[in-house]
Amino acid sequence: MRRILAASLALAGLTLSAQDISGGVYTGLSLPLGDLKDKSDFGTNQFFGAHVGGHLDFTLTPRHEVRGHLTLQKFPGSGWGRGPDYKNDYTALQVGADWVYHFQGPRRGWYTVAGASLNSVKAEVDSNLGGYSASQSGRFGARGGGGFTFTPTFSLEGTLNQVFVDKGGRDGFGFDTATWVQVSAVFRFGR
Repeated sequence: MRRILAASLALAGLTLSAQDISGGVYTGLSLPLGDLKDKSDFGTNQFFGAHVGGHLDFTLTPRHEVRGHLTLQKFPGSGWGRGPDYKNDYTALQVGADWVYHFQGPRRGWYTVAGASLNSVKAEVDSNLGGYSASQSGRFGARGGGGFTFTPTFSLEGTLNQVFVDKGGRDGFGFDTATWVQVSAVFRFGR
């Protein structure tokens, strides 16, 4: 059994080492949706957030690639304007992997993205009654979307992201899913 496992790992390593590896950065707007945006006294009550991140691309075939990414999301909040006026700022650190399919071939034209991630989400809550913070780590997330590659080094991309969080408890957010649309300018380095 150990020999089979060792042979499989060696074969996988040789396969990955023979593939094209590149990386890059991306940044753009993050638009909170659903409860993350508009749940009274718990959501951000804001239309825009922002994100920045980096990615490492492993080209498997001319049309298929696996992309690892690290993304920092920031969703600033504004008050709800009544009673104890809550202002909720959310931050999410996301580590994940995406399967990317290029319709016209490597690094040109339309492509799709499907992926999963682990997330650390933090809420900073401020009100006229005082403030507190809540944090949840290791939360599973999923995302899907697409983009268009204009040049081998530049793309525009949009994804729908959903992270499953705890609603109640000491570090509960008051809702059970954090959902947002991420619109990114993607810059690639290397070949």
